[in-house]
Amino acid sequence: MITPIDSFDPINFRHFLHQYPELSQHERQTADVINQQLRQFGLVPKADLGGHGIVVEFDSKNPGETSLFRADFDALPIHENACHHYASRHSGIMHACGHDGHTASLMMVAKYLCTHPPVTGRVLLLFQPAEETGSGATAMLQEPWLAQQHIDNVFAYHNLPGYPLNTVVIKPNTFACASTGVIIELFGKTSHAAKPENGVAPTYAMMETIKLIQQLPEQFPDVFALTTVVHASLGETAQGKATFGTAPGYAKVLATLRSDSSETLLMMKSLIEQQIAAQCQQEQLGLKVSWQEWFNAAVNSQPHCQQVIHQARRLGLPVNIVEEPMRWSEDVAEFLAKWPGAMFCLGSGEQHPQLHNPDYDFPDALIATASQLFCALIEEKHGNMSDMPID
Repeated sequence: MITPIDSFDPINFRHFLHQYPELSQHERQTADVINQQLRQFGLVPKADLGGHGIVVEFDSKNPGETSLFRADFDALPIHENACHHYASRHSGIMHACGHDGHTASLMMVAKYLCTHPPVTGRVLLLFQPAEETGSGATAMLQEPWLAQQHIDNVFAYHNLPGYPLNTVVIKPNTFACASTGVIIELFGKTSHAAKPENGVAPTYAMMETIKLIQQLPEQFPDVFALTTVVHASLGETAQGKATFGTAPGYAKVLATLRSDSSETLLMMKSLIEQQIAAQCQQEQLGLKVSWQEWFNAAVNSQPHCQQVIHQARRLGLPVNIVEEPMRWSEDVAEFLAKWPGAMFCLGSGEQHPQLHNPDYDFPDALIATASQLFCALIEEKHGNMSDMPID
């Protein structure tokens, strides 16, 4: 599958990744394919950073800034509904968020830099695993080599259905929301359904928990806050069938919390823990609260947003400066919290299937658009060999 640099085809490369998707923290084959292609370009990547993360470095040896460009490459536990020839061959797993396309775009940048290296400073291309679970960036930043780098500029993009194809969507300050999932388990005592008073049922506490979660945003009227109950269950079943003779002794509620501020999300988390604990104490119930997939807000710097806007317009790309942050979350937030930069989106088409849906597929046309915009940013920050005077 891997081909020399002269015949590298980014669309075929993406299609191959699409056929063999891997879940977060299990991306060994995908990482191997990325490493093989980089080596075919004559590059020496740093591999296995924070799990399966990869960084390839282009150093001009001349003074200047250091820029980092990031792409993600994990997939989702979704069964693909597609008839194209490169549909997922891993049952129940698919690239439903376009990370295969993000990776192909950054690989095109790697190919470009092989023949147009930076004149000043350094460029790092970072291929990140485990974005979907919010763990990949943090794991990579725990690697001493990466953590100790002085990065002046971070850039990343995500494709975005619902906007015209190739439209650059950007916003300074908070671009993507902070979010977290929560699992709340309530432990009581079962009893015969004819004698429910002999048990401790979590029914009322479960309803109050759902009500608390749904009303939580009202306590933060001055910021964006959103809660979504995604699952609730009460009582026991036997082989999938209801046990009508047993009063429930166990309940579970799953929810997602979001805000445009990481600080607000922490306050929402604290309020849930305190108020549910008080409710369970009153009802004499056991309680277990576990938090999953924490994402901080992705915060863009104003100067870096302007640089993206300037280069996008120079390339003739439409630009949409949005007023509201994206409600979804992005693990690039960890890089943007450590170093200044900007994340932006590229429109996938107004009628394009939505992200995280079984009929989604990354539009191949965006590979060239994204790589051209990345390369334009590199030329602005670092120049290229065509800028060098000819003796």
